[in-house]
Amino acid sequence: MGRRHRRRRSTSIASVIPDIVHVASRLPWWGAFLTGIIAYFLIAILLGGYIEGHIASQAESKFYVIIEARFGRLVHVCNWVGIAGFLVGVFFAIRNYFVLSRATSNEKGIVTFLSKLVSRSVD
Repeated sequence: MGRRHRRRRSTSIASVIPDIVHVASRLPWWGAFLTGIIAYFLIAILLGGYIEGHIASQAESKFYVIIEARFGRLVHVCNWVGIAGFLVGVFFAIRNYFVLSRATSNEKGIVTFLSKLVSRSVD
């Protein structure tokens, strides 16, 4: 009996993007578009805003510089992931409007990679 190797899933916030791709690829065009908008709203605006509020509440702390450096990076990553989720939603909205067949795993992988790449330059 051979061993089965499982690919370890990442626990970072960026691991949300393949999940958004999977969900948006299976929905009709309007569902994919709403998925992109909701992903942007939840990740970039709500989560990023919550973290920025936490940074602002620690302004009087003697560890403020450390908190701002650490959480400031997390706010930037949340914004990047939110933009990537929105781009995924827009792509699958357009694709699912014109193409009726389901997306293949290769296509999903390419969309995941390109959305991460493009959203870094948009951010």
